[in-house]
Amino acid sequence: MHDQEIAQLIFPDNKDLEQFLKDEASYDIHEDLLKFGLRTKQLLYIDYKGEQYQEIVNFILDYEFAHHIELAAKEELEQLEAYDYEFLPDKIREANKILSLKGYGLFSYPNSGDFYALFIAKLENITKLLQEELLLDDRIPFQERCIKYYG
Repeated sequence: MHDQEIAQLIFPDNKDLEQFLKDEASYDIHEDLLKFGLRTKQLLYIDYKGEQYQEIVNFILDYEFAHHIELAAKEELEQLEAYDYEFLPDKIREANKILSLKGYGLFSYPNSGDFYALFIAKLENITKLLQEELLLDDRIPFQERCIKYYG
């Protein structure tokens, strides 16, 4: 799959994406997409050690507001907010149990840093999203160079 197609799946409603990629025009679209996600707040950056202040719940609420949809009931978000976890992927799995009911998922975008870069996307695109190696760095294990879905 072409990098532009992956970009459209991750940022489907963003009209600024094409212009941003033209302006950046670097040799590494992976880094460009990370920059774009950070700038537009469409990627949630969380330290590997865990989140503070319930960033995942707030990210879901922001996504709902921006897209005028409801992905989770208030009670489900409250349970997710109170969820006690040792490792962050456990909480991401819990979020995905909730989001999957509406056909969405919380995915992890590969990066070489010590943080998770999370984004919300439709599950209908899961096969396309998970099959691409995006981070081209042989020093990093193959499975860490691809988008992940914790289900």
